[in-house]
Amino acid sequence: MMMIQWYEPFTITEWLKRLFSLLNMAIVLLTFIFVFTEFKYNWCEKSIGSYLALTNSTRPETGTIWQTGDKASKASTHLKKIVDKQRSTTQHARKSTSFQELASGINLGEWINLDKDQFKKMYLKLPDYAADRLIPSVKLIYLLNSTELDRIFVEGQGNQRLKIFFLNGDNLVLEKIELSNDLFETPEMGTRFVMGASLDDFEEFKDRIYPADRFFKALIDLSFDKINDLIEDPDILLEKNGEIVRAGIWNETKAGYIKLGFEYKDGLKTNVLLVNGKEWAVWELVINLKGSSQ
Repeated sequence: MMMIQWYEPFTITEWLKRLFSLLNMAIVLLTFIFVFTEFKYNWCEKSIGSYLALTNSTRPETGTIWQTGDKASKASTHLKKIVDKQRSTTQHARKSTSFQELASGINLGEWINLDKDQFKKMYLKLPDYAADRLIPSVKLIYLLNSTELDRIFVEGQGNQRLKIFFLNGDNLVLEKIELSNDLFETPEMGTRFVMGASLDDFEEFKDRIYPADRFFKALIDLSFDKINDLIEDPDILLEKNGEIVRAGIWNETKAGYIKLGFEYKDGLKTNVLLVNGKEWAVWELVINLKGSSQ
């Protein structure tokens, strides 16, 4: 057994013997092998990484680095969902052939840019009463042929409701329209003649009953096209027996129409004729009636 000398060597020969002893050479060789293999194979980093991966589930998820990484991961996942949903919504919009189909696939907060030709094709498929409620055809022609119009932006409002914006190049709104389920409700067409009744019998006419002369004076002050839209078949007013003494405006709108009531006095009895008038024309008439009262 080799004896280790703990005293300081006195000669160079003895000092070299100690320096190049078997123990020292073995330590140097092992150190060299350790460093060389680490640089070549990175086994130390791999071992530490494997250990950390193996024990990852048992270590507490705390610390700034973990929280930052977790937030970044959640943000990336959320962003991917938004992008995928937007892509799906855009594909749905491109395949839509009607406003009902378009509204069914755009939820609250979602949006798309709608092609002008596609909007025009869907508009032409609308029934006349629905098209008039959405936007008058003359105004749509003006917008679609305007050099200012850059794009049509559609935003979902939930419950199959849409807001549609006609925007110029600076994203300024040229026109805004809204689409809802009420747009597609079929109006109650035709007329109804109620024998032995007066306008006072209808709660819906309360506070909106006018003398006949005042009503018709406000009516003839409207433009010709508005009069035609107000009462589609005015001849029916002449067909009933008696004299029109009062007229009333219904307090409720349905599918773009408002009922008008005409009270006839025929001898000792009164009768009521109910007809439908287009909403926008009726409101013009109301403005004239209010003006005539001042």
